[in-house]
Amino acid sequence: MLAVLLTDRSHMLAANFEVYQVAAETALAGGDFYAVAPDRFPNFFYLYPPITIVPFLPFTAVGLWTGFLAHTLIEVALGLAFAWLLVRWIERYRTLETIDYALIAGFVVGSIHTVPSLVYGQVNLRMALLIAVGLFLLERAVTADDSHSAMRLETFAGIALAGAALLKVFPAAIGLWLLRLRAWWTVAAAVATGVGGLTLGALVFGLERTRTFFLEALLPRSDGDAFAGGLDPAEPYVTIRRPLSVLFDLEPTLLSILAAVVLLVPLAYVYTGIDSPRDRLVGAHATVLVVFVYFPSFPLYYVITFGTLIPLLYVLEDRSVRLLFVGGALLANLALTGGTLEDVAAVAPPAVAGPLLAVGMPFLTLSTPVLAGVIAMLSGCVLYRHRRSVE
Repeated sequence: MLAVLLTDRSHMLAANFEVYQVAAETALAGGDFYAVAPDRFPNFFYLYPPITIVPFLPFTAVGLWTGFLAHTLIEVALGLAFAWLLVRWIERYRTLETIDYALIAGFVVGSIHTVPSLVYGQVNLRMALLIAVGLFLLERAVTADDSHSAMRLETFAGIALAGAALLKVFPAAIGLWLLRLRAWWTVAAAVATGVGGLTLGALVFGLERTRTFFLEALLPRSDGDAFAGGLDPAEPYVTIRRPLSVLFDLEPTLLSILAAVVLLVPLAYVYTGIDSPRDRLVGAHATVLVVFVYFPSFPLYYVITFGTLIPLLYVLEDRSVRLLFVGGALLANLALTGGTLEDVAAVAPPAVAGPLLAVGMPFLTLSTPVLAGVIAMLSGCVLYRHRRSVE
């Protein structure tokens, strides 16, 4: 995977990090960091809330490649911290061996969905870590011995989840799980952290920067037109809107509503029973899956599912449910699109290329392996709830 990225997409090395660094340099100079782009990538702009530029300010003191190396080492360290958290979570249910530690760490830091983030200089590992921290603390709050400890854990959970939402916005939809748990301290802490972060950004960088973020960086990112008449199979988006856009000719607003209905029905069923720690882990995972495929997500955002997926792969006992989860997880590791298939067919013998395109393109028009894997795992969550309801 790394070799492919460094050869076929070598021009993208440090692409996102360069955007962050150029934006940080502009911020220090008092300029509009939403209006600048690197020379190598004139169409790449900073898209996150103003306050999120602060962690990138120190990188302005060094060159691009020194900064990129430091940034990558930080992301890897955060990935290892993520793996350690997952080990802690799993060991609340069962013991692990040394080999398990190595496998978990290797998957978190070196999976097919993680490596592109590292190569591009993205911040998806820290976002995934914040989500996992929030969900882990929330579960500890539910099982806390006293109300004071529960309140404290809920508060920190809200801060972590809001931190993830400040980075990429869409994780804010995980608030559905907070509402189901009636974790009101978490909701309050998340809202306060989010509003506080936006307010601090306005105070430090000016109200105009916050206005620019909402009106020019956030709101135009709907990509609704891409789904008109069915999403192109070459588009890398992972979303339930892909098959719906092919099956139904709907305007973007109606398509969004239909996607919400299709996903919220199974999620609501999973939410009907959250009595045990495993029930809540399944409920949290179903929530993250729904959030991931509701929005037009890129495959490298799949890392947000690791915080609940990896523990479930270790603690699920029902064979049929495990089969759906394992099969779904394996499918989700095939980052394949119509464009990729066409590239493969172009170098394959004609006897292979023809059948490959004939079978593969219709499938990739309706779905992608990542989306199919997520649907399989969401089906596993539904099956888990059904089996629990008839016990």
